[in-house]
Amino acid sequence: MPALRPVRVALTLIVTAAAATATTAWAAGEGLCPERTPRPYSAPTPLSTGAENPATDIRAHELRSVPGGASEFTGNVEVRQGDKFLKADRLRYNQATHESEASGNVNFLDAAGTSFETQEMRLDLESRIGETGPGSFHLENYSARGDAQHIYFEGPDLTRLTRVRYTTCAPGQDDWFLKIRELKLDTRKDIGTAYHTSLSFKGLPLFYLPYLDFPLSDRRKSGFLLPRLGQASQRGLEVATPYYFNLAPNYDDTLTPHYMSERGMQLQNEFRYLTRRSEGKLDLEVLPHDRMANGDGRAAGTYLHKQVFSPLWSGNVDIRGVSDKKYFDDFGNTLDVTSQTHLPQNAEIDYRGAVWSFSTLASAFQTIDPTIAPTDRPYARLPQINLALARPEAPNRLNYYFDSEAVNFERSVGVTGERLSLSPAVGLPLSNRFAYFIPKVGVRQIAYHLTDAPDATPSITRGVASIDSGMYFERDSRWGGRTYTQTLEPRLYYLYIPYKNQDGLPVFDTAVPDASFSNLFRDNRFAGGDRIGDANQFTAAVTTRLIDDDSGAERARLSVGRIYYLQERRVNLPAGTSGAAASDIIGEATVTLASHWYARSTLDWNRVDGHLQQYSYYLQYNPAKNRIVNIGKRFSRGELEQSDVSAEWPIAGRWSLRARSLYSWLDHRNVDSYAGVEYNACCWALRIVGGRRLSIDTERDNAATQTSSIMLELELTGLSKLGHVPDSPLGQSVFSFPSPAAAPGPAAP
Repeated sequence: MPALRPVRVALTLIVTAAAATATTAWAAGEGLCPERTPRPYSAPTPLSTGAENPATDIRAHELRSVPGGASEFTGNVEVRQGDKFLKADRLRYNQATHESEASGNVNFLDAAGTSFETQEMRLDLESRIGETGPGSFHLENYSARGDAQHIYFEGPDLTRLTRVRYTTCAPGQDDWFLKIRELKLDTRKDIGTAYHTSLSFKGLPLFYLPYLDFPLSDRRKSGFLLPRLGQASQRGLEVATPYYFNLAPNYDDTLTPHYMSERGMQLQNEFRYLTRRSEGKLDLEVLPHDRMANGDGRAAGTYLHKQVFSPLWSGNVDIRGVSDKKYFDDFGNTLDVTSQTHLPQNAEIDYRGAVWSFSTLASAFQTIDPTIAPTDRPYARLPQINLALARPEAPNRLNYYFDSEAVNFERSVGVTGERLSLSPAVGLPLSNRFAYFIPKVGVRQIAYHLTDAPDATPSITRGVASIDSGMYFERDSRWGGRTYTQTLEPRLYYLYIPYKNQDGLPVFDTAVPDASFSNLFRDNRFAGGDRIGDANQFTAAVTTRLIDDDSGAERARLSVGRIYYLQERRVNLPAGTSGAAASDIIGEATVTLASHWYARSTLDWNRVDGHLQQYSYYLQYNPAKNRIVNIGKRFSRGELEQSDVSAEWPIAGRWSLRARSLYSWLDHRNVDSYAGVEYNACCWALRIVGGRRLSIDTERDNAATQTSSIMLELELTGLSKLGHVPDSPLGQSVFSFPSPAAAPGPAAP
């Protein structure tokens, strides 16, 4: 379970008030982040590790004895005792008391990895009791630094500092500091306690807190987390102040009062747990009185759970719900949230063995789109049981296949009932290095027990026969001075299923899937279990790949195919006969171009009327980790035509631009868009984004409105983030392309 960082970072809220002062930084000549100053010396090798009284080793250019039993060392003095290390220009050491008095460029590295630099230090290395004058310190790995007027070492685990400044900025970049009158560090309890703390930004004190405690490591601790700020036309000014409860090592809770100036006070709660065999979380949101909804209460909840019972048995729960159908329109920030039409309510148990696989599922949905008629809403499955033969397919020998499903479909309107599906089959996959031939025969049976239907027990049984075959050719090729292997992979797939009228069967979960290259090779043209599509057809397809000989990466792949029907298809949804001689031509391509360009495209071409029925393309330019441009478009004739353009790019010094536009050309309106800037000062970053998204008001004849928002996110490096902005285009999933170096090479069938 990831650790959460408590309230010391709450001070950063005030940085937003001064962030505008940084807008002139790039003009002042600031460019890339300054280099971190290396540690002035290498960490020493401990002496007598684990010993109760470790030996003390002292090295210097000169040594002389002085009265009182002490020794004076001068010139590049180094003292090692166990895992502690001291370096100075001069050192007086009393062997009887183990006390050292160091002066001149003193550097002390303690067992916790913290280094202290000062000009004078008095220290008993054995007991770690002593003090210094004015000095500075660096945490382990130089993750943070600071300085203090006095540093007091009060034992092996205790350090007290006065007049402290603390920052995660690199030396030479003193943008912000926490100023602390007194700071106590207890490494045994892993707690730091600060008294009279203020935040200073560009030399200006901005915030004061009389008392503050925080963990010294990534261990979790109860306390306030960074507040979140925002503004949206549907909610007004937003301020959320989360409080984290570290209840136990394996479970925690975060309670967030969320104030919205237009709607009121909402309470949000997230409870998380993690055990050796399970994990999950419960999210709840409650707005008791929504001022923009006549004072009505609004709520939403999500429960997610994953369970591993044994290496073969597992389970999961996904239950979501909202109080009303407009909840996500009013409180959602992203299109993928506001565009939801159904919320799942599922519980499942799975078994995955070497021979059999089994699952049982209880599934229902909350429909939150009121425009969906009750007769078009999904059925609940109470329950659904699946059993299948799970043996891996073995080449050049007889293979057996078996799939089965039993489902009880429930809904408040329409036909309901139970369905049993059985699909046994046998196949003989024959293959070698350059070809494969896979004949397969089987039986598919569907049987029902229905209520509110003229025929309570309809059933159908059909035989299924198929032959899948293909060949694999390759040749050497040369492009742009590089050598490649080009493949040519023709494929023929034949499918036969005899016809039987199925118009009297119910339709619980069945539809025609979208056209795609992989769907050319389905043994049933319907998705779902209510129809067995009659077929006497063959698919002709070809794929060619370009493989980089040096890396083995697939640089390009192009596939095209088509189904040819030898007889009319008489089983259809809706009922009717399709007499087309062939399917549309389906193609897909993926290309890794030179200079960090990537492209992916699909198309569905109706050759009869010469029109494209569907197509999509995505083009990406990603020359560096912080630079990306995405261009894409999706088209489905008469239904959808959307362009998707996004980019993130440095524009001047530490400034970068982030933007996205999802636009519907069919409706000539914005669907979802945002634009903003980021200023990255290395130890802090500020992001400001303005967005607009489409909102459909189902209570006003589906009137379309645009919802605006202004989002702010402030990040203090090494502490935490304040606020939230949309995900970067660098991680936009629809444009995800595999790394060329990781792309798999071709494998002979």
